[in-house]
Amino acid sequence: MTRRKVFGFALLHAALGLALMLPSTAAAQGKEAPVRLGMAETFFTDIPPAIVQLVTGPFEPLMKETTGLVGKLSHDESAFKTAAALDAGSLQFGVFHGHEFAWIQKKYPKVKPVLIVSNKEHDVRAFVIVHKDSPAKVLTDLRGKVVDMPMPTKEFSRAFVAKHCSDNGQKPIFKEVVKSDSPNAALDDLCRRKSDAVLIDAMSLEFYKAIKGPVFNNNLRVLAQSEMFPPAVIAYKEGALKDATLKQFREGLLQAHTNQQGKALMLMWNIDGFELPPQTLGQMLADSLKAYPSPEPTKVGLR
Repeated sequence: MTRRKVFGFALLHAALGLALMLPSTAAAQGKEAPVRLGMAETFFTDIPPAIVQLVTGPFEPLMKETTGLVGKLSHDESAFKTAAALDAGSLQFGVFHGHEFAWIQKKYPKVKPVLIVSNKEHDVRAFVIVHKDSPAKVLTDLRGKVVDMPMPTKEFSRAFVAKHCSDNGQKPIFKEVVKSDSPNAALDDLCRRKSDAVLIDAMSLEFYKAIKGPVFNNNLRVLAQSEMFPPAVIAYKEGALKDATLKQFREGLLQAHTNQQGKALMLMWNIDGFELPPQTLGQMLADSLKAYPSPEPTKVGLR
């Protein structure tokens, strides 16, 4: 793996930080029945299996330490299949991107949020960056152009581009989609005019500006930015869990940032912690569902 690729994976998004705080796929020890949790596979788009294993494999002890519960994690199903398993009772918790959860709750109204991922310094927002000299004024001006979606491009960023840069919600308008090793590499290449635009999230954009502010200011500009997406959600099915188990899970993760190991991991992966769903979450989900309707039964995407 190249240095650029290692650097790129070091900037994995908050969703992967969430994976670090959740149980691994390793078999539960002892006689205690494991709490089964499923993460939508979209948290791991474009990430090699070895890296997925790296961030999900070793953390069952952390789950046990923070919540007192033995856990088992799966991460190889779509958001809808994960939700179906949650509704059927074969999973106790599910983890979804915010806009995915809006789709899920419409189909499965008994699936409720228990916690959200907190990241106060970074908006859940997508940006399309172009060279300062680009003639593009709106997203549709990128028709027939080369657009870089660096690894790992977050799912809400894909949803934004799929809505605004596709014909009939299906075929991308771009001539070519390339995938740089990291957001930094993609923006460096854009400065060198190796592509026409880069799709990036707020956290990665802020990081690039922090280390290469003059490079960005002298060469690049924002063409478009998305509205705010809802935060990632940990969900459960109402009435399917004992109140004591739900409370233990919730209160354990709410305090995970006070655990030394957990605190270090959150710092590494740019997560503040977990929070109770705010009163505004319902409106955020409704706005998201209106802007990004559920893709069922027709699957829409750029992958």
